[in-house]
Amino acid sequence: MVKVFQLIRSIHLGGAEIVAFNLAEFCNNKSLPDFEFVVVELHQTVDAYSVEIKKNLKQKKIRIISLGGQSKSVSLLLGPFILAYRILRERPDIIHSHTDLPDLLLSNTRRIFAMLHLKFPKIVRTIHNTMLWPTHDKLGKYTEQRLENDWVVGVSDGALEAYKNLRNKYNLGSSPHQSIIHNGCAIPRKVAHSFNIDDKKINIAFCGRFENQKGIDVLIQRIRLINSKFDNSFVFHLIGSGSYQNEILKISQAYSNVFVYDTVPSVADKLYAFDFLIMPSRFEGLVLISIEASFARVPVIAAFAPGLSETLPVDWPLNFQLDSEESLLHIFSKIKNHEFDLDALKNKAYSYVSKEFSQNAMVDSYSKLYLEINE
Repeated sequence: MVKVFQLIRSIHLGGAEIVAFNLAEFCNNKSLPDFEFVVVELHQTVDAYSVEIKKNLKQKKIRIISLGGQSKSVSLLLGPFILAYRILRERPDIIHSHTDLPDLLLSNTRRIFAMLHLKFPKIVRTIHNTMLWPTHDKLGKYTEQRLENDWVVGVSDGALEAYKNLRNKYNLGSSPHQSIIHNGCAIPRKVAHSFNIDDKKINIAFCGRFENQKGIDVLIQRIRLINSKFDNSFVFHLIGSGSYQNEILKISQAYSNVFVYDTVPSVADKLYAFDFLIMPSRFEGLVLISIEASFARVPVIAAFAPGLSETLPVDWPLNFQLDSEESLLHIFSKIKNHEFDLDALKNKAYSYVSKEFSQNAMVDSYSKLYLEINE
């Protein structure tokens, strides 16, 4: 039995978290000996989405450990001591860390073990982004100094390159154990939804965090422009939460064709309701929602961005330049005038993600990695 702690920031909407949940659920079905997975969250998120996810994990007999309450800063302060206690008590073979704050937590916990001359479990780090510690450079260096010679997995070429560039910047050697494992998705089902779909118009969805990285600030501007140019031919459905929540609510109040929804659990199973998904991201690691949309046969209107462009076929006609109004307006004009062969686009994207981003391939790759590390 190989015991793995899946260390995440919080049980909330995020591609890294979904990967951790999927590994905890599906690795047991793929390899022998069996695994035991525990999802460990740094701090708690209390909303309908997190409640639903916790309920699903418990139904699947996947344990959850919360290292703190809702305060991220308090959890970062006390979390290393609580995690150290949990490691000593439960003796995991592997700790699998996802994203920056879990890495920081892991780095500090390792410092505690070093001071006490205790053996630390083996570490897997998945690099989920192509920009690492963009606003907290010193904290990034502090974190990386205690993470050496671990097993490092990039979700894309760009993500792994970002890791190596970060280590070089800090004058630290990169781990000799590097690999690339693409995030994978299951083919979504079709389940009932409560979206305000207008069958007489073209329904465009945004699904993700309302944050600068996701380009939500640009999308707000472009919605105003698109509405002025195309006379409400489109309906925008904005699904998620984040620091731009107030701005999102304001635009929904200003326009009758803009609807806002809280984070939706299992949203991949409901994407079929929309005509298009729009992703104005500035950067990503390897974004799951784009892959899920292609599996759901919903064409993705995507900004050229590291970690996003890799999820779509080469020469994808719905790519646009984020800083160019005309680039996106041109696409929307062609959509309005029915100039795209939508069936061909859907088939092309579906074939591409089926080949590159299967969930089975991801689960098999991580299962083999866990077993190799634990030998």
